Parts: sequence; C-alpha cells; structure tokens
Amino acid sequence: MTPPRAAVDHDGIAPVPEGERTSRPGDFGWIWPSAQFSFGTVVLGALPVVFGLGWWASASAIAVGVAVGTALLAPLARFGVRTGTNDPVASGAHFGVRGRVVGNTITVVTALGFFAIAVWTGGTAVMVAGHRLLATPTGPGALTAAMFVTAAAVALVAVRGHETLVRTYKVTAVTGGAVLLGTVLVLAPDFDPGYAGGPLALDGALHTWLLAATASATVPLSYATFQGDYTRFMPASTPTGRVVRASGISMFLSSLAALLTGAYVTTLFPVPDEPWLQGLTDAVPGWFAVAVVVFGFAGTLPQAGLCLYAAGLSANSVFWRSSRAAVTTVVALLAAAVLYLGAVVYDAMDAMSAFVTLLLTVVAPWAAVLFVGYVLHRGRYDAEALRSFTTGGGGRYWYTGGVNARAATAFAAGSAVGVLWVNNPLYTGPLTDLTGGVDLSLPASFVVAAVLYGALCRIWPEPLPAPSRRPR
Repeated sequence: MTPPRAAVDHDGIAPVPEGERTSRPGDFGWIWPSAQFSFGTVVLGALPVVFGLGWWASASAIAVGVAVGTALLAPLARFGVRTGTNDPVASGAHFGVRGRVVGNTITVVTALGFFAIAVWTGGTAVMVAGHRLLATPTGPGALTAAMFVTAAAVALVAVRGHETLVRTYKVTAVTGGAVLLGTVLVLAPDFDPGYAGGPLALDGALHTWLLAATASATVPLSYATFQGDYTRFMPASTPTGRVVRASGISMFLSSLAALLTGAYVTTLFPVPDEPWLQGLTDAVPGWFAVAVVVFGFAGTLPQAGLCLYAAGLSANSVFWRSSRAAVTTVVALLAAAVLYLGAVVYDAMDAMSAFVTLLLTVVAPWAAVLFVGYVLHRGRYDAEALRSFTTGGGGRYWYTGGVNARAATAFAAGSAVGVLWVNNPLYTGPLTDLTGGVDLSLPASFVVAAVLYGALCRIWPEPLPAPSRRPR
C-alpha cells in the first residue's frame, strides 16, 4: 500500500501541522539501529584496530567515544519537537535565519560524506561476495556498477520521503541486527580476545587510543543535524525528556554494537588495513557470503537513505521555491559524483579516517551553540519567525542582517580551535604540541564554542521569546 503523502511529503521549511505529527519517541528504536546496522557504519569500527590498538583497547575507545558523542547528540532532539522543523531551519533561532546556512552546509557535507561511505561499502560487499559466489568481475568497473544500482535504490527511497523511510527502517533494523549477530557467531571460533594490535598510528598508546575514541565519537555526533527530520513529526506536547532518552539510548546501543562488530571482525584479518569488505568475505564461510551480498545491498538503504533525505531537506530550505522531491533528486546526482570520486578515484580508507576526525571540528561547535541556546531560550521558539527568509526578512530571529554575530563568532572560534588540535595520521594541528600530541579537537571545539557563546549572550543579550510554560 502506498504510504500517505509519501510522494510529496513535507518540505524542509514549513512546520509539520500538529494533526500530522503522529510519530513517537520510540520510533528512534527503529531509526538509529537501521542506520547503524549497516556496513557503512560497521566498517568505521575497523579504525581503532587499523590504528594499531588491541581488542580491549579498541573496545574501550569505542565505548567511551560513542558515549561522549551520544551525550552531545541526544539533547538536540528537542528542537524538532519544539519547532516542527528540521534542525538546520531550527538553528536559525540562534544563528539567525540567514545564519542557518551554517547548519545547511554542515548537513549537506556530512550527509554526502556518509552517503558515499554507506554506498561504497554496500556496493563493495555486493561485488566481492558476488565474485566469491558466482565468479563475477571485480575492479573499478564492477564496483561502479554495483554502487550505481545501490545508489539508485537509495535515491528512490529518499525521494519518496519520511513515511517510506520509516517503513524501511522497521525491516532493516531487524535484518541488520540479525546479520551482525550472525557475523559474530560465525567468526567466534577464530576470535582471540587477547589480540594485541600492531604498529601504532601515533606516537604512544594513549595518543592512538584518543584518536580512536575521537573517531568513534564522530559516529553518533555526525547525526547532530539529522534528528529534527524525525522529531518534527512528534506532537509538540511530547515530553522532551522522553525524546532525549529515546534518541540517546537507541543511538548509544546501536552505535556500540555496530562499531564493536567492525573491530571484532578486523582483528581476524591477516593485515588489519586490508579492504574491510574483502577481508570479511574471505573470513566467513561461503554459505554466509550470501548474507553479505543481501545485506550489503539492503542494509545500505536506511543509512544512505537517511543521509540523502537529510541533505535534500536541508538543501530545500535554501532552494525553498522548489519542491523537496526535486531538490532531493538533484542532491542525489551530486551525491553520486561524490561517491565516484571518493570510492573509485581516491583511497577510500584514508579519506574515511580524515573525514570522520575533521568532521567534529564543525559539528561539535555547531551543536554547542544550539545546546547553550536552548537553555538560554528555555526551549521556547517561534516557528513562524524561523521562516522569515521566505517573506523578505525581519522578525525575532533576524538579528543583524539575518545573522547572529554571537553564534557565528562562537562557532568560528570553536571550529578553528578544533582544527588546530586535530592529530591523525594525515594531519597534525599545531596546538597538539601543548598536550604532548593528544587530540583534543572534540572537547576543545565544543567547550570553546559553548563558553564563548554563553559569554557573548551575557554581555550582549539576545531578544528572548515571550514567557510561556516551561517545556517538560
């Protein structure tokens, strides 16, 4: 049966009408596992092992990183409930209705990057497992064909919209969990919990552990601009505490399971940094390779679809005179180009390592501004004022020329400090010398942006909404 309104769905601008806000916090129990139980996320769990850490060090870095990333992510789920809009539009309350473009840009870049990772891993799984089972071709041409088919299916789901995505999630969350559990059980006889690791990526075990924890924190935090795509469909009366808990618990558990599975599998590879999907396919029995093929394709749909849907919504709030479906279609074509360049032209594994680390330097300070802003505004927002860019400007969130200089300054400072404190195999910032090479890009960028924004708002107060009942 065709989902209601699936063909047109809601655009990325207007608040979802209260009568159509029928989702519940429990929906995150399908949304996050369906996205995380895919090879696009699981392969990121390989990074701690690739960095040279042993099993227990990898597991602890993943657990700590995921906990930190989730703690920064979950509170932002409140914005969609309070405004009925997606997160980039809602961010206009603090960045200004024109300054919301910061959130739009972060969303599109993040979404395209993770779309490329998801489709690359899914297409690779189909290619290598198909070669093992049926002796089908391998190489750039075969990979391009496999990714094209996968990307086309993802685009179809994303263009259809919210209802189609949620229904897809309910199937893939269960099947994805089953495949990950099956992978662990099939490989259990060969797994050695005493795996000691290899040459460290950075000087010293602590520095490398922090690099792995930082990369793991990126996984939940990378969804910081996506939650409003779903919480905007929850009634305004929904207790925000329930939304935060539902998002946080689901994100933590699903990310932990996915990344630990990735690390678990990688400890069995003869060479940790060999192509992950090739290593997985070689490690499992031939009969289980069938599951790899099926899940390589089907498991890509929810994560890549979530990313493409978010990018389309965000772009739609910039090109708001066009329909969401049309904008999402154009974004899908751009995503296909990014995918080809990242997966076929360049070394995907090296690019992935740099991408997930550097991503924090802009996502964390953006999240910090919204985190502090929600507290200062006591969760009260004027949804109509967030759309004043469609009527010529003005309104409560216009600030100065549509940009809130307080938020923009705090965001820029936090991002700059984050970039300067990055330490990964491809780039080392000068501030790492102050901490003996320890990567503090995540905490430094978040804290600097949060403290500076709070201080600027105290010195130069923002106009606040009229008093109303405090949110629960």
